[in-house]
Amino acid sequence: MVVRRSQTKPSFDDAGPSTGDSYLDDFSDVLVIGIDFGTTYSGAAWATHADFQAGQINIINRWPGTGREEGKAPTELFFEDDKVFWGYEVPPDSDPVRWFKLLFLKDEDLAPELRASEFILRGRKMMRENDTTAVDLVADYLREFWKHVVREITKDRGHIVVDALRFHVVVTLPAIWKGYARRGMQDAVRKAGILDERDAGDTTLSFAPEPEAAALFTLCEPGRTVNEGDAYIICDAGGGTVDLITYKIQTTKPLAVCEAAEGTGGLCGGIFIDEAFERICKKRLGRGWDRLSKVGMREVMKGEWEYAIKPQFTVSNSNKEYTVAIPDEAFQNKDAQTDKSRLPYIKNGRIHFRECDLEKAFTQVFASIGELIDGQICLARKRGTSITGIILVGGLGSSPYLYNTLKARYSKHQITVLQSGGIVPRTAICRGAIHKGFLDSYEPIYQAKLADPPIRVVSTISRAHFGTSCSRTFEEGEHLEEDKVWSSDEEKYVADNQMEWYVGKGEDVSKSDPVRKSFYRTFRKDFSRKAIVEEVYQCTDKAAPTRITNKVSHVCDVQWSPDVSFKDLPWETNKSGIRYKILCFEMDFVPRGATVEIAIYCEGRRQNGKDSVMNIQYVR
Repeated sequence: MVVRRSQTKPSFDDAGPSTGDSYLDDFSDVLVIGIDFGTTYSGAAWATHADFQAGQINIINRWPGTGREEGKAPTELFFEDDKVFWGYEVPPDSDPVRWFKLLFLKDEDLAPELRASEFILRGRKMMRENDTTAVDLVADYLREFWKHVVREITKDRGHIVVDALRFHVVVTLPAIWKGYARRGMQDAVRKAGILDERDAGDTTLSFAPEPEAAALFTLCEPGRTVNEGDAYIICDAGGGTVDLITYKIQTTKPLAVCEAAEGTGGLCGGIFIDEAFERICKKRLGRGWDRLSKVGMREVMKGEWEYAIKPQFTVSNSNKEYTVAIPDEAFQNKDAQTDKSRLPYIKNGRIHFRECDLEKAFTQVFASIGELIDGQICLARKRGTSITGIILVGGLGSSPYLYNTLKARYSKHQITVLQSGGIVPRTAICRGAIHKGFLDSYEPIYQAKLADPPIRVVSTISRAHFGTSCSRTFEEGEHLEEDKVWSSDEEKYVADNQMEWYVGKGEDVSKSDPVRKSFYRTFRKDFSRKAIVEEVYQCTDKAAPTRITNKVSHVCDVQWSPDVSFKDLPWETNKSGIRYKILCFEMDFVPRGATVEIAIYCEGRRQNGKDSVMNIQYVR
C-alpha cells in the first residue's frame, strides 16, 4: 500500500438521515446484551431499543442452582461424567476450576504471588493433563452462561419477539489486558456459540474496557449530580483486577465527558484479600486447616467469610469480634475446639477474630489500590485537571472498609469518595455495557444532533501509537536498502515496510473529529470479487519507529470491499505502456481506550454501509 501524502481530501458530508426517527427505526429490531465476565463472578444485562429509549436496563438475577435473586453468578466450573456444572450449580463437595479468566494471561503478566496461587497452578495443571486451553475453559463457561441468559430473556419477552431481534453482544474486559488476551476472549466467545447464525441476522460483537463501561452507567445513574468541569476517577474494584479511568464533565445538558487521564489498573482485586484471610486461618489452625474437606473449606471461605464478614467488615477501633465457625473435622477432639493459649481465641469451634486480626487481610490490597488512584491523580494533574471525586464500583467497591480507607486518605485533598448504592456496584459494568452498545450504534445520530444520548464520551486518550503499514518513494539516506522494492506499476523504487502513524500514545482524540489519512492502491485487474485487507499495527513505546520493527505489533486486519466500480476508475499508463487503475480511499481512526475503531471512505461514502466499525479480524 502506498501513501499519497499530497492527496487532497475530498469534500463530502457523511450520509445521514433527514430525521432522527427514520434512522432510529433501523435499530428497533436490535437487542443489546452486555456480559461482565469476571474473575470470581459474572453478570449480564440486556435491553431492546425501546427499553433503552425508556431508560430501562434489565438485569439477569435468576440463576440455576439458587433460589435467591443475585446480580451475578460465580465464575466456577466443574466437570463430571461429561457434564458441565457452572455457577451456583457446582456441587459444594467438588473441587471446581476457579479464576480461569486469569489463565488467559501469560506468566510474565501475572504478579509473582498470583503465579504461585493454588487456583492458577491447578488450572494450568488441568489444562496440561486434559490437553485444553484457557479459551476452552472460558468457552465452556460462557456456553452455559449464554444459554441461560437467552432463556431468561425469552421468558420475559417470548420466543416470537426474541427470535425476531438482532443481537449485539458487548463483552467487558479489564483495561490492563494486552491484545493477546483480548483475542483469546474473542475466540472463546465464538467457540461458546454466542455468534452462531440466527434467522434474525448476524450477531455482532464488540468489547468495552470494564472501567469505561462502569463510568458510562455510574456518571448518569439516577440521583447522580455532576457539574461542568468536575473530574471523577471511576475505580472498578473487582475480584481479580482493579481498573481505573478518569473522566471530566464537559457539559451537563446533554451529559458529555472527556477522558482526563490514561486509564490504569492492576491485579489487586478481592481474590487477594480472600487468600490473605485463608492464610490467617491456616496460621491459627495449623494442621487443623488441612483436615478440612472441600465442603468444610467452602463453608469457611464462602459462607463465613465471603458472604458474611468480608462485605460488612470495617475498622472502627472497637472491641467488636468477628466469629468464624470452623467445622468439627478440623479438630482432633472436642477439647481441641477451645484454645485460649494465644490470640485470636478459639472457643467451642469458633475463631474469635478481633478487628486488628482481620485488618491484615486487607492491608496490602488497599495499599495497592491507593497507589493506583494516586497515579491517576498525578496523570490528570499533568494534563491540568484536578480530581473532584472517586466513585467506587465492583464487588470490592461496595466494601465499607475500602470506602472509609479511601475517604480518610483523600479528604485532606478535598476529593470526595462516593459509592454506588444497593445492587448497582455489582452490576454497574454489565449495565454500562448496554450503554456502550447503544451509544456506539447511535453515534451518527448524535453527531448529526438528531438526538441526545444519556451520556457521551467525546474524546479519549490513546493507549498506544496506532497506524498502518505503507510504502513510500525510496529516498537514499532516508530509507534502508533492505526495504527497497521496485514498483512495476509506477516504475520507481519504493521503501516497503514503512509505518504511517495515525495517533500517538497519550494523544487526545475526539470522536467527533477522527484522525483521517489518505491512501491509494494500484490495480491491473478488477478488485470487485475480493476483499481488500489493511493491516493495523500498534506500538506502546514512548517513541514510535518509522518502519516495522520488533517494537511494532500487528493488531488486526481490516477487510473491506469497495463499493466503487472498477470500470469507472480512469486508466493510468506508465512509461512501459503498462496500464493500471488507482483506487483512492481514506481511513478514519478513533482510539477508544485500549481499542481502536476504523472507518474507510471511498469518494465520500463510508464503506460497508452505515456501520462505524469495520470488520476487524484479530490475528495472533
